[in-house]
Amino acid sequence: MIKMKNVNFKYANSESGALNGLSINIGSGETVLLCGQSGCGKTTVTRLINGLIPHYYEGELNGSVIVGGLDVIKAELYETARIVGSVFQNPRSQFFCVDTTSEIAFSCENMGLPEDTIKTRICEAARDMKVESLLGRSIFNLSGGEKQKVACASVSAAHPEVFVLDEPTSNLDMDAIENLRRTILLWKSRGKTVVIAEHRLHWLKDICDRVIYMSGGRNGLDLPM
Repeated sequence: MIKMKNVNFKYANSESGALNGLSINIGSGETVLLCGQSGCGKTTVTRLINGLIPHYYEGELNGSVIVGGLDVIKAELYETARIVGSVFQNPRSQFFCVDTTSEIAFSCENMGLPEDTIKTRICEAARDMKVESLLGRSIFNLSGGEKQKVACASVSAAHPEVFVLDEPTSNLDMDAIENLRRTILLWKSRGKTVVIAEHRLHWLKDICDRVIYMSGGRNGLDLPM
């Protein structure tokens, strides 16, 4: 599902490379943890998978990044978004709407889906993520955990094959982390590919199939979880 080969990347105005000869293969349906010290390159990997590099974060890039058969380096962001859904460290950074229902619908509307299909997907995502009670609410009146739930529902509604999460628990309490854990298990049960860049590891036990430890922009140990 995800194939990176000999990837080198240096952010614009940076003196050193964020990735140095990185090669990673992630199979369809795998749930993989990327971990390592701050600055090891795990966030950069997530940005390559979802196409934010090179289309949003500029820099010097070479190598190959293929996701679901799509060359995400050459593809437009909207093409990659049909395959990859992203949940960021701060959910507010990915919201485009001011109310929850519109936010969940946003990705489907961008895909040009029929109105009836969008309504069905909103209901399905709200049920799956257990956010029915949050529909029609202002984004600004939600807790951190509630925002994370809405972000996951919005991503789920698009039915991507790959989910990418970058430090998703950094602003969550233990109850919200448990909710996120159940969400990932649901995606996993449906055969989705899930890549999680994270430094808090305790909650990922019995979720991930593999852990890739990164250091200096390279993948070091690659072990079963």
